[in-house]
Amino acid sequence: MHLIDPTVLWLLVAVPPIAALALWFAWRRNERFQNDFGDRRLFGRLSELVGSGTYVAKGICLVLGLTLLVVALSRPSIKNGTAEFPHGTIDVISIVDVSRSMAVPDYKGAMSGSAYAEGRRLDMARHLILTDVVPSLNYNRLGIVTYAGTGFPMAFLSDDMLALDWMLKRALIMGSAPGENSDLAKAITMANTLFDLDSKPGNRRVIVLFSDGGNDSAQPDLHAAIAEAQKRGVEFIIVGLGKPIGSPIPVKLLSKSDQGRFGRQEFYEHQGQVVTSKLEENTLLLLRNMTGGRYLRVVEPSDFQIGSLISKADVTRKEGEQELFMYPLMLAALFLFATLFIPRTLKRDNLLKYKFRKDPSATNRSGPDQRDRQA
Repeated sequence: MHLIDPTVLWLLVAVPPIAALALWFAWRRNERFQNDFGDRRLFGRLSELVGSGTYVAKGICLVLGLTLLVVALSRPSIKNGTAEFPHGTIDVISIVDVSRSMAVPDYKGAMSGSAYAEGRRLDMARHLILTDVVPSLNYNRLGIVTYAGTGFPMAFLSDDMLALDWMLKRALIMGSAPGENSDLAKAITMANTLFDLDSKPGNRRVIVLFSDGGNDSAQPDLHAAIAEAQKRGVEFIIVGLGKPIGSPIPVKLLSKSDQGRFGRQEFYEHQGQVVTSKLEENTLLLLRNMTGGRYLRVVEPSDFQIGSLISKADVTRKEGEQELFMYPLMLAALFLFATLFIPRTLKRDNLLKYKFRKDPSATNRSGPDQRDRQA
């Protein structure tokens, strides 16, 4: 057994003076009371007395109580096994396209649950993050960047998966990034910024991009953003969403603001022409070659399983301790309560013995009760 905070034991020096001072105050209070009450020679013979043993017992209990209280504050403990502290070394940022093309229902019926009944490309991205990425990041950290006309930091790097789960289910929606079109370069630049803010040196950094291949950023800007990511050692996992066959974009599946603008149209139109969207796989394959990353095309949810690629947690082991402060603390409380409840006066059956020991002639004197009985 050892003490976690042994310096507290210096307080033991103050225990005897405190106990002595407390008993002195009690004795002085008793003496003052008797002096103020009247003639001590008159009431002393018939009053219950405070014996010297009472002061001794209270003093012992007070000293033991205070001593045990100091011992409890020093936190005695014993070695008890090994405690494990897992901690992550992987920082993942999911970049999600939330432009209008992600509203195409290419995955209708492919995912269970009413939240994904429409089967939009964005629904599939949200489903894959919630069911694969989040569970794979135990003790690691995840951030979310959405993009359309520009990149938007929806969630900074965090290991609070419950909060991220809540946010993904409620905030990752169509139009959750400002602007129009799909500026991928600005999204990657925003991810680089999040890494710079919160990622620790030496951590593994991964970008998981969910896109249908639409990209309206200039090639020099895209090359510059990727070069900055590579300077930071960022790995890329590129996820292609959608079908290679063009489909119209239903207005009812767009953001609420777009529904207000194009509510009279069944499908999204530009300059009077119905806009169709398909998976631009060549763009994503070119991006894979530029980044040296991995590319996955999702037809079914089971096509996306990257847990083995990003799941890792280091474990620090530390010798465990079991603290025992509660035992001296309970004993300290017991002795301190005893100090308060030890009877202050002699019992009636011991009173005459005490008086006789002090004054043997007291038993030959007739008190009021005896004279009454004789009468």
